[in-house]
Amino acid sequence: MARHTDNRWGLAGGGHQLCSLPLKGEGMSHYFDHASQELNSKIAQAKVYITRHNPTTGALAEAVLRQFLKDHLPGAVSVEQGFIIDSAGGLSKQCDILIYDSHRYAPFYRVEGVVVVPAEAVIAIIEVKTSINRAGFHEVIRYFQSFQNLRLAARTYLFMFNAPTLGTVSRHFHSFRHPGSYQEFDHDTFQFLPDEITGLDHSYHLHRDMVIHDRDAMGYLSYFYEDHEGTAINALERFFLSVYACVERHLRSSLPVGVLVPRVSYHNSTPSKTIFAIDLFPM
Repeated sequence: MARHTDNRWGLAGGGHQLCSLPLKGEGMSHYFDHASQELNSKIAQAKVYITRHNPTTGALAEAVLRQFLKDHLPGAVSVEQGFIIDSAGGLSKQCDILIYDSHRYAPFYRVEGVVVVPAEAVIAIIEVKTSINRAGFHEVIRYFQSFQNLRLAARTYLFMFNAPTLGTVSRHFHSFRHPGSYQEFDHDTFQFLPDEITGLDHSYHLHRDMVIHDRDAMGYLSYFYEDHEGTAINALERFFLSVYACVERHLRSSLPVGVLVPRVSYHNSTPSKTIFAIDLFPM
């Protein structure tokens, strides 16, 4: 298989060797099965040594996922933790994982692995949790809402290692206390929820969208491969392909048409399904 490399953009990514034969379809699924096990194993190993300091365990979880993305995304982007600043001087809260265009934009500031980057450079923002309860989930909602004052075009993700069930996530959404007397999400507040939610355990990958079931509503749809529903392999592969697609869209905007072969073409060839997951409010 010929390998297309554009050194100007670093599209080969990370300097890793390709296998002698391409991994396609089921082969890539087996790869992500091993990758998800490796991610969980690294977190489990950390918990053996850190039993009383949850913030440290959380930092390790972030570092594990950051490294996974660094190893697998194109070299034209950087994967780091830090803050976002816009041209009006607005500053974000600290982001667990920032994926940004480091080819065209340098950080304004960097110290001990933490960066401050311009808003226009940011491609994706990922909030990482090892586990989460109702109060923590509500804090995550407020965290994503805090970006509304910045001028961002980034896609937003919530990634949970030990995730609650979908039913619990739905209850967490519906128990969120809104300002004022109207206690339900609406079109204005809905747009600041995370675009996608991934649970590695209780495996699922959700997209914020319109949902159709007993009524037309806004909420989250669950995306999965037919033969991998409810498995960590499905959740991790879906998450990775979504993040990779964000990077591809960003790079494609500055490259001639047809230069990039979508990474998804190398992945699972089995049918993909979408089902209603969480109903938040009527359309």
